[in-house]
Amino acid sequence: MRTRTWGAVAGVAATAAIAAGAAVIFSPSVSQSRSAGDHIVSAGNHVVKAAERSSGRSASMLVTDPYAAGSKLRKVEYHLHDGYTKRVIIPGGAYVAAEDVAICGTAGQHYPDNGFTGTGLPCKPFLHTTEVSYDQHTGDLAGRFRPHHDLVVTEICHGRGRYLTFGHIDHGALMSVEYYWANGEHLTVHLRGDALVDHIRLIAEGGRLAAVVTRDG
Repeated sequence: MRTRTWGAVAGVAATAAIAAGAAVIFSPSVSQSRSAGDHIVSAGNHVVKAAERSSGRSASMLVTDPYAAGSKLRKVEYHLHDGYTKRVIIPGGAYVAAEDVAICGTAGQHYPDNGFTGTGLPCKPFLHTTEVSYDQHTGDLAGRFRPHHDLVVTEICHGRGRYLTFGHIDHGALMSVEYYWANGEHLTVHLRGDALVDHIRLIAEGGRLAAVVTRDG
């Protein structure tokens, strides 16, 4: 991943896709019970397959997880096509609104130095201040390890903010991402693994369990 602070409009398209309800849910099983007058939802393991829009080599993703509402994110794991796994641990957890945001900047403003258009997301404060860096221009769909090589890299977050990090998931094609929330919720999002996902936003309230990938072009 490489730090980057500019934006594109893919997140807006992804939001529209969510509104259209484009998602396939495999196991959103949750048991409900009442105790002392309080409504209790027991945490569970949920799996969602990311629906896709448009075409292209790179993409952004919007994840909605209503089961994690009011909970802190404790860990994220990214699993790539070539066996590489990046595990990011957040000590104590944090309320994260977006993670692995490659682009931010003033909404609608074009930045000629990189060709992107700002999304309106603030470029700070961000939570993850240090990370293993990968140059986006050398990342490809196959990844870095040929032949396939299982490797897990663990990073610990330091810092403050609602955005986990600014950077690209550009080491290779993203196959799945797992979210571990403080309330015990575990969400796994499966992707086709044929795009470089460089922009992921989290919505942990309202809506329904869903994941939408919007590709460039």
